[in-house]
Amino acid sequence: MLPTFVIGLREGIEASLIVGIVASFLVAQGRRDALQWVWLGVGGALALCTAVAIGLRVAEDNLPQKEQEGLETVVGLLAVGLVTWMILWMRKNARTIKGDLESKAALAIAGGSVATLVVMAFLAVLREGFETAVFMLAAFQSSTNAGAAGTGAALGVLVAVGIGYGIYRGGVHLDLAKFFKVTAVVLVLIAAGLLATAAHTAHEAGWLNVGQTQVMDLTWLVRPGTVLAALLTGMLGIQPRPVVSEVIVWLLFAVPMVTLVVWPRHARHTRPTLALISAGLLAAVGFTACSSDGGGTTKAADSLVETAQSTGSVKTVAIDLVKKGCSPASLTLPAGPTNFVITNKGADAISEMEIMKGSTIVGEAELVTPGLSKKFSVTLKPGTYVTSCPGGTENDGKGTLTVNGTAVDTAPTSNAAERATAVATYRGYLQSQTDEMVAKTKVFVAAVKAGDVAAAKAAYVPARLPYERVEPVAEAFGDLDPNIDARDGDVPADEWGGFHKIEQALWVNNTTEGMGPVADKLLVDTQKLQRVVRTVKLEPATIANGAVELLNEVSSSKITGEEERYSRTDLDDLAANVEGSRSAFEAVAPLLPKGSPVSAAQIFARFDAVQAAVVPYQQGQGYVLYTSLTPDQTRALAQVVDAVAEPLSHIAEQVVA
Repeated sequence: MLPTFVIGLREGIEASLIVGIVASFLVAQGRRDALQWVWLGVGGALALCTAVAIGLRVAEDNLPQKEQEGLETVVGLLAVGLVTWMILWMRKNARTIKGDLESKAALAIAGGSVATLVVMAFLAVLREGFETAVFMLAAFQSSTNAGAAGTGAALGVLVAVGIGYGIYRGGVHLDLAKFFKVTAVVLVLIAAGLLATAAHTAHEAGWLNVGQTQVMDLTWLVRPGTVLAALLTGMLGIQPRPVVSEVIVWLLFAVPMVTLVVWPRHARHTRPTLALISAGLLAAVGFTACSSDGGGTTKAADSLVETAQSTGSVKTVAIDLVKKGCSPASLTLPAGPTNFVITNKGADAISEMEIMKGSTIVGEAELVTPGLSKKFSVTLKPGTYVTSCPGGTENDGKGTLTVNGTAVDTAPTSNAAERATAVATYRGYLQSQTDEMVAKTKVFVAAVKAGDVAAAKAAYVPARLPYERVEPVAEAFGDLDPNIDARDGDVPADEWGGFHKIEQALWVNNTTEGMGPVADKLLVDTQKLQRVVRTVKLEPATIANGAVELLNEVSSSKITGEEERYSRTDLDDLAANVEGSRSAFEAVAPLLPKGSPVSAAQIFARFDAVQAAVVPYQQGQGYVLYTSLTPDQTRALAQVVDAVAEPLSHIAEQVVA
């Protein structure tokens, strides 16, 4: 919102100032009759600029994804070029603009040419309006909230018109020199951010395949979804994980331009100083680029295969969620450990990205709402996978991931024994929980089939909890997960069964009538799950990914009470989910390398904090009903869960290789 507000304010002030000077001069000369021609020129320019903006937006929306990224790059570069020219022009002409305009208006009046007045007003507004249209479009493209961006733009223009009218009426005295200097600095920083975004979209369009090494990790500062992140990313273009090309273009534009804006116009040595600054920046970023090539890298998809196969390093691949689905939709990668970073670029209808092999999800990021970034890590094996961003408008959001290489390349061997121990430890936990689940589900099913509502209600939670503890790897269960745990609306009505179907009958209708077949199938499915966990393919990164994804789900959706809609036993689920996530982490914690940015002790301490936070809500063998909690209490629980999910989110990439 703030970037578009500043753009609308600055451009609107310039246009209002020019038109206001002309209008004031005409009034002073007693030629109010000529004002209608000025307004005609203004109206014509506004109409043309609006048409240009709409045309660019429509053209963008109707392009294929790769060409859309290319158009965004062109628009971004054009916007940066226009703002640079505008700042330089205003810096040079601000002192003489009033006299020049009045002189031209006087000549037009003396010559009796109203056409000249129309053209003057038309060109003044057209120039500012066209700059605004292009600059706004680029800002909208980089914004994660179109509504807020639109509101900011409208407010900026309205304030500008108000100030312009005040200047015209003589009631507002604005220090234009200071105003244009301050807003010029802000616009330079916004333009630098647009330039960095253009570097990113140029890479997505296949135009820029160098400089894709990650320079630093700023997720500790630029945490997607926070107000600070919105300001840093939306205002300054600072990304959570900037790459070399983005840093280079940001610095090479922002630092010299800010220096030029704030430097006294008639000061000596301006050009040598700017040249020296630019040379120093080039040397600095060049050194950064060279020194960053040895670690984990983010590279263009076309060159990723060759590089990763030759170095054997863990790869990092960036996927954007856009309106059409995953971007890029199709990838070719080498086999081996891979980190995926998923960022939602304003796709309101999409909130997750999955990699699927048949009906099995091998990796996913969920609840990635606009403005957020999440990551997951997998060890890719050779073959063809489906990438899916459900809700995408192109090909149902589906694409293809082709993994090349041989099976021997995919399994890290440096700590093979430790990895095998981690998987075996967690598999043992899954087996113990599913054994308990089958035993307690038998009791639950017997009560349902006997028509004993009270006994069925009493047996419901004990049967549910083991499943809630194994949910970190529920995606690996295929169709068993929705068969056992789907809620109303998650699957077609004629396919809905499992725990929640019976829950609805028990708590809404207070009956078990018609639930016998549903209960029988539930027991069969839990017995299948009991067998599946003994052979399901697991790897440490999958276990770690599942633990953090489950906690994210707890803090963002389960905490709202949507899981146990009828029994309201959501706190029992929450406690079981946290217990299951902790057990998953305990299994992989020994794999954390020395020098890891997060420690096992830190994460265990935060798990302890979550478990301590739910203690006040214990009641008997379980917990109080969700409906007894206040909004402040649910918010506090979500916060302590988030506190453990954040450091836990870094574990998968630490244990993937």
